[in-house]
Amino acid sequence: MALFGGQRDASLIRSLNKELIHRLIDTEVLFYKLNLLATSTNIYDETTSKTYQSAVLIPSMVTLDDSTWSAEDFGMEVNQTATFAFLKDDLVEGDNYPEIGDIIEYSSRFFELDSVIENQSFAGKDPDSWFGGSEHGYSLSVICVAHQTRQSKVNIVKTRFGNSTPIKNSTLPNNL
Repeated sequence: MALFGGQRDASLIRSLNKELIHRLIDTEVLFYKLNLLATSTNIYDETTSKTYQSAVLIPSMVTLDDSTWSAEDFGMEVNQTATFAFLKDDLVEGDNYPEIGDIIEYSSRFFELDSVIENQSFAGKDPDSWFGGSEHGYSLSVICVAHQTRQSKVNIVKTRFGNSTPIKNSTLPNNL
């Protein structure tokens, strides 16, 4: 039986992390979950436009990498990767677990998820998979690595409609 890492210790770490992310860092991103049922596909199960669910505001820690530019056939292409770290409790409470292909909007840019990593545990024990039972450990975070994608590809913002004001295709929460 481990001396540290019990549910009482995990509760302390959980409350400290929540206060740090929600009150001190206070960075929120818009999370768009891919809606596979509403996305139409062709006979080969391919699609030209994806459909996403309504945006959800989630507290996060964001790390942006440096932008790089490359010359393409139709002009300059901006490439940027970002890392988004979420508290697992925030994702479980809202039933918004990220998957590859989902979209995160941050600083008026859209990032498509490339990988979802969940391997940070308090006391080195995840209560869902540890052989010693569920009395010790705590799964801390979910880390998502994403690349910047064009607004016209994600079909969330209407980009070709005549005036320069972007219009969101999906409905946003009332407080946005």
